Amino acid sequence: MKKNDIINGFTLLVALLWLLTLVLNIFNDRFHPGDFMVYYSAAKNLVTGEPVYMISFYTGSGFYKYSPATLFFFIPYTLFNFNTAAIIHFAILGAAYWYTFMVIRKVLHDYFPFENLKHELGLISLAFVCILIHFARELYVGNINIILLMLCCISIRNFLRGKDMQGGILLGIVILVKPYLMILLLPLVLRKRWNTLVWLCLTITLISLLPFVFPGPQRSISMYGDWINSILMHSGGFPGKTSLDYFIRQLMPSWPAWGIPVIFFFCCAIVSMFILKNIHQEKPESKLNGFADVNFAFEWFLMIALLPNLIKTDWVLLVFSAPLIAFMIFYTASRKQYWWIPFLVILLFFYGANSDDLLGRELSHRILESGLMGLSNFLLVIVSIVMFLDLRKKTT
Repeated sequence: MKKNDIINGFTLLVALLWLLTLVLNIFNDRFHPGDFMVYYSAAKNLVTGEPVYMISFYTGSGFYKYSPATLFFFIPYTLFNFNTAAIIHFAILGAAYWYTFMVIRKVLHDYFPFENLKHELGLISLAFVCILIHFARELYVGNINIILLMLCCISIRNFLRGKDMQGGILLGIVILVKPYLMILLLPLVLRKRWNTLVWLCLTITLISLLPFVFPGPQRSISMYGDWINSILMHSGGFPGKTSLDYFIRQLMPSWPAWGIPVIFFFCCAIVSMFILKNIHQEKPESKLNGFADVNFAFEWFLMIALLPNLIKTDWVLLVFSAPLIAFMIFYTASRKQYWWIPFLVILLFFYGANSDDLLGRELSHRILESGLMGLSNFLLVIVSIVMFLDLRKKTT
């Protein structure tokens, strides 16, 4: 990475907001990263031989629910006391946000047919501002969604560069940490990226075997059983207020319990048809020949952005829509279709402005409870598809 890719206005913006968030959290006695406390405490218990699963490390949903192998990524933190480790983690998350948006900008610049596009750093800064509430929230709780998004973005960049091994290894780590990201296998399978899948499976297998080396086979088998039980125990009761299932349930209280898998498979089927049509149009005789990389990158960002609408999860996962938001901003600036701006402002308000500090506790609570954050995310995905098809049509 060149020096001017690091020292620029966007870097200063992220650094300033990161520092401001840290100072405000400490000054207001709000530096209590609950999710990180769970990771840290579970890793410490692994090292000392104490239980990892089925015990609460923090108030609320303070149970460790990731795989035993994932704990190995958190063990280095245990070399420090909790406060020092929390500061280090806070810094890593800030760096991950910065690097994620730099990678998104690079993918959009190198592979998408934007013409006469100026002030890319300003545009990527605007995209970052759109997810600022999610940035502050994730730093506050100490979750790792942005790290997973960063690895996903680096993976697609590696795939586009023909580096299937590197991309497959990174994606394997992502899926190992949060298995629902297996949804990203869909474009890989449909595009017959078999080399990638081999490296992915190899990565998951090797890292999953680490607990059998330490703390040993007997305890590892027990922990994997506890992990599965923990997932079954805690996932069912999670409200998932960004999911389409939750929003529909607000309108139709009689909506059946099996509605969420129906929505999941229906959306996957629609996206599969979209991908297959793209593949068909990439044939040599087609006028869209040469758009394979553009299609692949957009499909990747699309699948990631849809996740908060398809599964039961915390609303912080909405940060996964950051690549599509950046794409829409780049598209609007490149095509000079500024009439999109009022619609985007409305959707982005419900998507990314829900904060007690900005809106007040009552209004913020209503927006979350109504499911409008998730609905806005889904509508942003729809708008991005419309923009993408228009961009591709005007470029051919």
